[in-house]
Amino acid sequence: MTTTEDSARINSLTSLPQVSGMQVIVREETPFLPKVAFTLITLASLGGATFTGINAGLEGFALFARWFSLWGLGLAGGFAVWRVFYMRDSDPEANQSAVDALNASALVRANLVGRILGAIVILGTVGIFTSGYLAATPLLQWTMVTFQVLLGATLLAGVKNRDASIVAVTLTAALIASWAYADAGGSWDTFAVRLLHLTAFSLWLGGAVWNIWVAMPVGRQHPNFDAVIAGAHLLDRFRWVVRFALPTIIVTGLIMASAYRLLPFHWWAHFPGILIPSKVLAIVALVAVFITCPLFRHCSPVQGVCNLEDLDEESSIDGEHVQ
Repeated sequence: MTTTEDSARINSLTSLPQVSGMQVIVREETPFLPKVAFTLITLASLGGATFTGINAGLEGFALFARWFSLWGLGLAGGFAVWRVFYMRDSDPEANQSAVDALNASALVRANLVGRILGAIVILGTVGIFTSGYLAATPLLQWTMVTFQVLLGATLLAGVKNRDASIVAVTLTAALIASWAYADAGGSWDTFAVRLLHLTAFSLWLGGAVWNIWVAMPVGRQHPNFDAVIAGAHLLDRFRWVVRFALPTIIVTGLIMASAYRLLPFHWWAHFPGILIPSKVLAIVALVAVFITCPLFRHCSPVQGVCNLEDLDEESSIDGEHVQ
């Protein structure tokens, strides 16, 4: 919010009884729609990675290992992007001490989550070795292994330091580009489509991790008006990225699937062809979740983070309490 009108609305909110006392309503239950979205995009990625892996000649454990490597990369990338690009040291609409306290708590929790992601990323190195088609380009394969280990080590060291998080974003971008290049088979058009697809996937998946396992619990720890303002602005930045990521995933996915459009219906109705419409259905469900999540205020358990105008409502909600 940067306009005079928005600033005036925020100032008017501070006159409300629950705001003037620096208290906001916090739900006892954790919103479930963000977790549904995380599960759907994970399943969609599993279907997509399985299909492309089969086309690359992989089977069995190699298919799972390749997906796990890409999934871990997606988790790490979007997570580090949130730290580097969404977090702000200050917010013009919020008290600085409240923003500092919110950020400090977020970074403590992000360090813990980041270390889990770091372990996942390092385990994902197995997927690079089991993807047999990468062995044809040993320089690329070992470069990917090196970057993967460095990315995991960076996350294990913690994301509190912004410069370290920038390194994590850079390594993730290099790895995504490497996978896209290897999967493209020398076609630059395919490389561009694959690069966009994997980037959008990472931005959404990793961002969802931060929102669910960092932003939500930290928001509960700081149930005050200024923290709500800062949290709402953080969420809005992620939403704008999702508005780019969602259509990008859909369009690039359809472009890649169009290569099989002339195959008979029998192929689409059986494995592995059925993985494509299954992934499409998962993405359609994601669209529904993205639309309904703010409508039902499931973006956060803290009143006002989903929509600041909610602070203007004095109606009570069952199962909620004022902290």
